[in-house]
Amino acid sequence: MVTGTQISRAGFEGPVMMPEDDRYGFTAISEGLARSICALDENISTVIGIEGRWGSGKTSLLNLLVGQLKTQMPAETVVLPFSPWLTSPDESPVTSLLLTVAARLAELDTSPQAMASKVSPLVQNVLNYAQQTSRRLAPLTDLAGEFIPGVGIVAKGMKAFAETDLTLHGKTTAELRQDIEQKISEMGINFVVIIDDLDRLEPAQAVEVLRMVRSVADFSRFRYVMCYDRDVLAHAVQNGLAVKDGLLYLQKIIPLAFSLPRPESFDLRREFLSGAIRLYESVNHIEPNEELINDLSMVVDLYGASLQTPREVQLTLNGLIFRYNGIRDYVYFPDLCFLQLMRTTNPGLYDWSEEYLTERAIMESGDGSVSEEEQKDLAQTLRECLSRFRSSEAKSVISLRHWLPGISGYKLDKLTLFGQTSDDEKAMMTANRRLGSTAYWRYYFAFSSPQNILPPAYFDELFRMAGNEPSGQALTEELLGKINSNGVSSRTWFEHILSQLTWPMINKHTASECAGLLAFFFSAGDEITARYQQRNRWFSRYDLDVNSVANRLLKRMLDDDRAKALKTLFSLTMKGASWGWIANYIRELLWQNGLAGNRAASEHERLLTDEELNLVRSNFCERLNSGELKLQLLQGGELGGFVWAWQDIAGQETLIAWISQHDTSDEAFLTLLLSLRSHGISSASGHYLSLKITEIAHLFGGEKELRERLSRIEAEGQFPDQTDEINKAIAFSKSF
Repeated sequence: MVTGTQISRAGFEGPVMMPEDDRYGFTAISEGLARSICALDENISTVIGIEGRWGSGKTSLLNLLVGQLKTQMPAETVVLPFSPWLTSPDESPVTSLLLTVAARLAELDTSPQAMASKVSPLVQNVLNYAQQTSRRLAPLTDLAGEFIPGVGIVAKGMKAFAETDLTLHGKTTAELRQDIEQKISEMGINFVVIIDDLDRLEPAQAVEVLRMVRSVADFSRFRYVMCYDRDVLAHAVQNGLAVKDGLLYLQKIIPLAFSLPRPESFDLRREFLSGAIRLYESVNHIEPNEELINDLSMVVDLYGASLQTPREVQLTLNGLIFRYNGIRDYVYFPDLCFLQLMRTTNPGLYDWSEEYLTERAIMESGDGSVSEEEQKDLAQTLRECLSRFRSSEAKSVISLRHWLPGISGYKLDKLTLFGQTSDDEKAMMTANRRLGSTAYWRYYFAFSSPQNILPPAYFDELFRMAGNEPSGQALTEELLGKINSNGVSSRTWFEHILSQLTWPMINKHTASECAGLLAFFFSAGDEITARYQQRNRWFSRYDLDVNSVANRLLKRMLDDDRAKALKTLFSLTMKGASWGWIANYIRELLWQNGLAGNRAASEHERLLTDEELNLVRSNFCERLNSGELKLQLLQGGELGGFVWAWQDIAGQETLIAWISQHDTSDEAFLTLLLSLRSHGISSASGHYLSLKITEIAHLFGGEKELRERLSRIEAEGQFPDQTDEINKAIAFSKSF
């Protein structure tokens, strides 16, 4: 488990200060660089440039270099950090540096005058030189304080000198310079001046610093180490001096240039991955499971390679730290990491993702469509965004569709958008709170709950009602009544309630309260679907995260008293009124355990053992075979989804036998065919229903038998509306 200190390091944005904080190998670089600086001729003024793009770690290297220099340099060498970026715009950097040098000399000068608390001739010369060479020297009376403005270094004797009239000294600049160098040499003092953030300065300021190190303050026994982004500084020189080639000018000013090695992509990815895992553990107080680690590693391997500097790693982690804690119950952590990586390394793709998911949500809800022209524009923008990646995998549409559903195409010039997503995939995305889920995608961009928020007291009352059996009908009326617009977004209050029923919310309530709320879904699950379909005929049960809520409620009950919870589950399975919802919920449990389907959950994520689940399956099969559902056949509705759930529960042979027993009437046969249509979306036709005969023929004795029966009914002129709808659905299936 991580500590608070460790997680704060995960998003630490400041530079490295100590070797133990170094994760990119800057310590070794600083050691070698310090040795090289120590080996230079101390009697010659030298300028050393450390070049690197913004965020590459230059300041971190300088901090470590200062420590190495103080260790390796003799005691007579003064290591002097100098930040012109922090100097007031009204103050010359030449003045600021020379005043700092004067302050240090005042501390080191042991001459009789200095010991008598008087200003030494050396300090007088330096300050006089500063006045003559600076273009913007502040009045000396400003130096009367104990600290020199902008540098914060105590200057003994400076107060006394503040009232000195430098105009009385008639030495020329050259004479002052010679005197200063001679005195410094006699004292045996060396200066290593460390200048950071040179590339942050305005062009005029940057030019003045360059003038300072190669002209005004290039005293012997002075060595300058400067950090900057070469291209940025060259551009500043071109603007400040009106020269054509800023890089060539820098070569004249800075004879010794050293390019900061770019951290290995692996190192940057490693740091991001470890920081993300520390964040997850700190927020959730558990270690991530294997599936989450694998998904997170896939994100980092694919898109982490776009991280180019330590600062980008820190910025991405900072974004996660700022957002994740408040929305952890509504997002899948690897998907949030994917989005934050895009925000840092490919902002265009981040913006595109939000636009695409917004349009997709509108299409999925049936509230609107996206024109062909709009789709072309979106596709072109996506191609441009993906082309910015370096690796072929990151550029791949196939890779991107793992996070953004409905995108397909093996080549960028052949990509398509808003493709159909299977019901199973929709269910998986909603259950796992994925970025592609129509129920949860908003949280990834809003980074907070939507405006349609109910107060905590509402949920306390909801659970109180659920735990009180006489209030069962009142609970049902309350929750079904929330299937209406909230007046803020396209979501209903009921969807908001589902989104709030997270594990922390459920876990703090009693098992009996959870049992009462679970009973609501077993009794009203089909009514929920029916009411949403009244609002939107294209609604699918997978558009709601009901099953995940039911899983969390059942888990709370099992954790409290497993035997009692199983008894309650068996009872709800046999007596619940929503047989369609119950069948699909049992089907999901079967898939969860690997007893059906092809996406089994890991052992620790399964709610029931195989033995327990087979008992649930067996009990429900008895109910299905009891004849209770015969009257339901003609009602249609969610019968199609029920058929496939039944096939997984009871087996294909049992399902076929039931169909052959209960579709004896032509009306029942047509009703079943209509219910087996699949919902799809086309950019040309919008929403449509298709019926692939080849996929359902085995339920009716084969394709030949099915077509012959359908043709006979049509020839007899029976049920013309139904047969027309079925023929349209069959035609649609052939056009895709």
